[in-house]
Amino acid sequence: MNAAPLGLRVKNLQAGYELGSPIVRGVSIEASRGEIVAILGPNGAGKSTLVKAIAGTVPIESGEVRLDGEDITARPAHRMAGGGLAFVPQTDNVFTTLSVADNLRIAAHALSAAQRRARIAAICELFPDLARQRGLAAGRLSGGQRQMLAVARALIVVPKALLLDEPSAGLSPKVVAELFAKLVEIRAAGVCIVLVEQNVRAALDVADRLYVLVEGRNRLEGVGRDLLADPEVAALYLGGAHGMAAGMNR
Repeated sequence: MNAAPLGLRVKNLQAGYELGSPIVRGVSIEASRGEIVAILGPNGAGKSTLVKAIAGTVPIESGEVRLDGEDITARPAHRMAGGGLAFVPQTDNVFTTLSVADNLRIAAHALSAAQRRARIAAICELFPDLARQRGLAAGRLSGGQRQMLAVARALIVVPKALLLDEPSAGLSPKVVAELFAKLVEIRAAGVCIVLVEQNVRAALDVADRLYVLVEGRNRLEGVGRDLLADPEVAALYLGGAHGMAAGMNR
């Protein structure tokens, strides 16, 4: 018997905030361990709703979500992290009144004391800038540092899959490059990463595969520049061939 494929498998997912009014309409995606998959599409395509549904924060009407072969479709959001799936929402993803260190300690509350110390030490090594500001309130961090802290908190429990909703929103190009470089490091550790992203150039630089959603449905799937060279993608997402060419050449 073949072993179940490692990673995240979403099949024919239908989900939305109100029963009978789905925003995600039969979407299927796959993300293997050690792979970054980007979800692209125009505003209102259902990208954020998709990752929230996978994470258990938006009701799923039908379809299935599997992580390393295990069906997690009906798992409640508060049990996702313990089962290997971590989610970083776009906003409200850190406790702003608490210190960096306290944010990490809270994220590690389910671990034993020894595990907690080991994981926080490992995270501080991965994010040295956060380690230098462990005593600072998260609300006083820059936007980029706060997003790094949100990712660091998600990694405390050593997830199998990491979901991120618009991680580059509001960040400068320099900070986006730093954040995405960290995602590449995390991918190298065997984590599968699924990110919703409006910054096509940033996603293109790191993603192994891309999905394009339109009106809550799969429209296109492919590999990086191969997909974005498709004139249909240019028309749907980047404002036509001229806009796509400009984006590719910048």
